[in-house]
Amino acid sequence: MTSTAASALPLFYRNPMLLRSQEHGTFGLRRAHDFRFAADTAVVPLVASEFAPASRHYPIVFAPDATATPLAVLGVAAGRNLFVDGDGQWRAGAYVPGYVRRYPFVPMTNENGGAPMLAVDSASPRVVNQVSGEEADAFFDAAGKPTPTSQAAMAFCESYRIEALRIVAFAKALLEHKLLVDRSVRINYHAPKDSAEAPRPEAVINGFRMVDEAAFRALPADVAATFHAEGWSDLVVLHLASQLGWQTLVEASAPKAAKAAAAA
Repeated sequence: MTSTAASALPLFYRNPMLLRSQEHGTFGLRRAHDFRFAADTAVVPLVASEFAPASRHYPIVFAPDATATPLAVLGVAAGRNLFVDGDGQWRAGAYVPGYVRRYPFVPMTNENGGAPMLAVDSASPRVVNQVSGEEADAFFDAAGKPTPTSQAAMAFCESYRIEALRIVAFAKALLEHKLLVDRSVRINYHAPKDSAEAPRPEAVINGFRMVDEAAFRALPADVAATFHAEGWSDLVVLHLASQLGWQTLVEASAPKAAKAAAAA
């Protein structure tokens, strides 16, 4: 990953920089969490180990592009995350996706390649140039060695990177066996009884894909055995079950005034 063009940067990241003790010995991370960086994001990527906890709170869908990346849907309107409040706090009790928890850190390689090293988005309000006087934890100690903060961040980044590589194989299998189909969700808003609220037009959310359950159940025995052995069958089931979460999102976007129905 390089910082050549903003359009090429991963979601959330604006100015990632490789952490070097010689240059960033006084830098650190504010302890207070603030998720406002994700407030304008309606979907975030997921990895396999997140399907179970994420399915309890978010519909899981697949990107419509060639990657077919699994995504957690965080809102029914583009640019609005229903799980981040005005104070930058994630909704209590809701699972926070790993992609969100990883920020502002990210694994990065230098110009010569090699093993990934720890980088941080210098544009994040949590990153400070001078730890002194801040409620923050330094990235490096006095000897220039990574602190527990940096070590924990690198461990998380590496774990997430490996998980992200594994989910690529799952997505490729779904595409190879033509299991993904375009889907949409139709939202009908209904004003509560005795409400003076004006009627609202129907809305349709599209631009995502789901697993075709009939095609999945019709997989040849050898392919089905591979899906089972790889743990992919469990992911498909969790994905399908997560579609019940659309109603929760709709109700959160228009309390007591909406119903959602999946439409082919």
